[in-house]
Amino acid sequence: MFNLVRAYLYKTTKSKIFWVLLALTTCSATAMFSIAYGIGNNSINESISNVGFLLSDMNTMSIVGAVLATTLICSDFDTKNIHHPIISGFARIQIVISKAIVFWILLIVLVSPYIIVTIIGLSMDSTFSMGGKAAGFLSILTSTTSGSFGEYVTIMCTMTIVYLAQLTTCILLAFALRKSVLVVAAYYMMSMFFGQVASFQDSFEMIDKVLSFTPYSAEYLTINLSMSKGDIISAVSICIIFIVVIIYLTFMTFRKAEIK
Repeated sequence: MFNLVRAYLYKTTKSKIFWVLLALTTCSATAMFSIAYGIGNNSINESISNVGFLLSDMNTMSIVGAVLATTLICSDFDTKNIHHPIISGFARIQIVISKAIVFWILLIVLVSPYIIVTIIGLSMDSTFSMGGKAAGFLSILTSTTSGSFGEYVTIMCTMTIVYLAQLTTCILLAFALRKSVLVVAAYYMMSMFFGQVASFQDSFEMIDKVLSFTPYSAEYLTINLSMSKGDIISAVSICIIFIVVIIYLTFMTFRKAEIK
């Protein structure tokens, strides 16, 4: 399986799409950081906060994760390359897990610009703000609560795990739908729906309660130092369980699928 992981990693990193995605997250993270810094220091009008939030990791990673899944998975169905590992004797569960491992590795690379600007911001003696609109790493950057280096590392690692769990859904969609346009559209609509539920959770109490057992919970979209150790452990546990369930469903979908 190691050879599969290495092959998929090499193939995807050679794709121009991956480097375009990395450039996108780098530019978006830099712009988000600049806007949050400007608003926090009153050099930029707060009215531009909508643009800053649009460029935040929560919005950008929804698109980036879906596109990455199509590059890694859907392209193999389009070119029929999905046949090669099967003919070579690899089990379908090995293919799914190998794809997932590469997907997670590359997601960490793609989200790293947001991690870097967050670390830079936390090390500065400056105020960052987005006018009350903050989620993901943006919520960590704009938080007024201070903590130790270890606490910040824990929070950022937890936020990364939440993203990996959320975007693992793209793997299931890619194996089920197989078409790039459908995967990107389906996941973006899902992320918009979950975002609306998070924004108006009092109006969607039942749905919000169900989502509390998934990484899409409103509580996990705004992780910061105010969370207790118990909440962090709960978040990580739910994410790991969610990932295992999604990978199992993906395997079941792929196992029953006819490869033409």
